[in-house]
Amino acid sequence: MGSVRLGLSIPLFTASTLSIAIGTLTGLIGVWGYAAQKQVVPEWIKTGHAHSSWWSVFILIAALVLPSLPLTSWFRKFVLATALVCPGAWLTLGQYAHYGLGVEPAKYLMPVFEILLFLALLGVALTASGLKVPFITEEGAKPSKYDIISSVEVDRRVFLVPTFVTVAGVITGFLVAAIFKSPQLPVKPAALVQLHDHLALMSASAIIILLAMRALNVSESVFRAAIRIMEIALLLVTFGLIAFVLMGVHSAIWVIPAGIYYILPVLAFLAAIGLVPKSSREDLQYIPAIRVSLALSFAIMLILVAQGAYIALVWDTNPDITVTFKQPPNLTYPGPYPVAFLGTAPVKGMPRGLENAHLSPGSWIHVAVLWLTTLALVGPAIFEKIKRPGLLYMFLVTIPLAPLFNMMGRYLAWWPDLPPGAPAGIGALLYAGHPMKGFNIVTLFALGVILLYIMRTEKK
Repeated sequence: MGSVRLGLSIPLFTASTLSIAIGTLTGLIGVWGYAAQKQVVPEWIKTGHAHSSWWSVFILIAALVLPSLPLTSWFRKFVLATALVCPGAWLTLGQYAHYGLGVEPAKYLMPVFEILLFLALLGVALTASGLKVPFITEEGAKPSKYDIISSVEVDRRVFLVPTFVTVAGVITGFLVAAIFKSPQLPVKPAALVQLHDHLALMSASAIIILLAMRALNVSESVFRAAIRIMEIALLLVTFGLIAFVLMGVHSAIWVIPAGIYYILPVLAFLAAIGLVPKSSREDLQYIPAIRVSLALSFAIMLILVAQGAYIALVWDTNPDITVTFKQPPNLTYPGPYPVAFLGTAPVKGMPRGLENAHLSPGSWIHVAVLWLTTLALVGPAIFEKIKRPGLLYMFLVTIPLAPLFNMMGRYLAWWPDLPPGAPAGIGALLYAGHPMKGFNIVTLFALGVILLYIMRTEKK
């Protein structure tokens, strides 16, 4: 199947930071609105926050492979246009206009923006996987002046299975929206939501981890083994989730195969601390410093991913009991929340903070790893262009700290043994995690804009 050389499309990188900025701002409105005014967070805010934030991940993955792909000029522009416009338009003109303002026709705009972005990213993914898609590929296509290409290559197999598994998850999401959400019906079985998001997010997670392992310069034998583990795990998880959702089999049917996937972050953590054989090639600069940040990030990931499996095996054991809010029947969407559960964990007896910790910092740590991997691949070239090489070390500190404080705040928020009168544990998230997260987004977006200006004015 060959390999694809990694790099970075600066316009697409900037679009990715814009998408996560929109998603994060929406989440902050929900969190701070509830904290300050004791409001129940509307379901559309949660959905908008999650979708826009995770779209930014897929957009950044596309940005890493786009420079070296044989894509036509018009399709490259289409990818950039959808990445810039669709997340924000879907959230404001679709979700907010329909569910927040009650504009009924706005619900028809949402699938338009989603489908356009999906088709753009799918074209990139299929091409990165080694498939020649008619009309969008051409031999001899050259990189743009706004592209940076590294010397690091990855096997195209890294993208093949995750692409098709993600497609299955996305199609499930479209069906859930069309059959249940649009007519304002409860999702049944409720775990269809898990079939949608777990397939897409675990596929993205696997790609992120494998790209990080390549950035960490692991040996070829270890990397090939990791790819095979990824392929087996994702396929088994897919079939397991289908059996769980459609046949009502116990959740162990998909959680046990997910244990195979768990080998990937374990290997990545071991690689970051130097316990996995390295390749004889030394293409990357700044590796010693980046290893520390990636080691911390993967340690956090190991905790939060394992927590998800624990939730699934203890509470979320059948497709009609889910840790995602289930819409009550015969009520207008988004409907009132169950009285006893104001958050995202209506399963009886389950600590709500566990699910919050799995979802929020669990997602953000993947963003952190992807950002760090991007810096490992093209950081030296980026900071050489702006003549500020020391800025790399600032990001190596701030990027992993945001999800760390997020995780601490989530855990401390429901820790029952805090002494009476102690400051609220969630403060670690609100007063450290959120500012750090915002700082990273704003500075990385500014970095993208500055690079666009520099690359526009410099001679090719």
